[in-house]
Order: sequence, then C-alpha cells, then structure tokens
Amino acid sequence: MIRMIDLESMKDVLELLELQQLAYRVEATLIGFEEIPPLLDSPSTLRESNEAFLGYYLQTAEGGERLAGAIACKQTAKELQICRLMVHPDCFRRGIAAQLLTYVEQHTVPGMRIKVSTGTGNTPAVELYVKHGYEPVGMQLVAPGITLTQFQKIV
Repeated sequence: MIRMIDLESMKDVLELLELQQLAYRVEATLIGFEEIPPLLDSPSTLRESNEAFLGYYLQTAEGGERLAGAIACKQTAKELQICRLMVHPDCFRRGIAAQLLTYVEQHTVPGMRIKVSTGTGNTPAVELYVKHGYEPVGMQLVAPGITLTQFQKIV
C-alpha cells in the first residue's frame, strides 16, 4: 500500500504531479492563496527537489492501482522535514494522510525531530498534525493575511 515513488519513471512523476495539483488546489482554496509552491512544480522540479516521495496506492477494480496520497521528506543528521503531504480529493477522510504520517514516524530514528508546516487556515491539516502529537512552534507570514504554521514532534 505504501512504497517509494520512482522519480526516474515519467509515468510515476506525472501521476504524482497530477495528485499534487489536485490536492494543493484544495489547500489554496482553504487558505485563500493561489501561489502555493507545489502548484508551480513541473516534472523536473519534482525530480530536482531532493525529497524522498512515498506513495499510498489503492487497488482499482481493474486489478491495477492508483496513487491516492503521497508524502515527501528530507532528512538531515538532526531532523526530518516533511515537505509535502497530499491526498487525492476523491479520497479525503479515509485516513490516508494519517497512515502516511504514521508510516514516516515509524521509519524515523527514535529521538529524531520531525518538522512540518501547513497553511494556518488549512484546518484539516492543522487538526491532523495536532492529533498526531505535533506542537506548533512558529508562524510565518508568506503574503498579506496568509501564514504558515510550523509544527514539530520528537519521535
């Protein structure tokens, strides 16, 4: 169900890019800001991001699979940064984001700090992080009236 996304595969990158566009358009609407960086990505910028992407795949009725969610991370010696967490709008409220978050936490070195940020007005994402034990540690103004809230958790 959860596995690495092959950024060398154009098929996988295009599927990821489509998911990202759909998911982040919803966030853009929620927070009232259309210039969210993931909405500006291309196949090459995804490949050059130096992020590790994990996908959540659902089985289709035809016996194939479809990408229903994804999470992207970067790790340093001291912390893990969750750079993106997205779920296809058709799959909202099925626990996919929670499963991706839990998967990353379970595969993180114990004692490591995990950091993530989201639009302050993205109530579903804020509630997800708080529910999973993330604490708000800062807020950043990104445009007039638009803020990001930074969260962290030590696993």
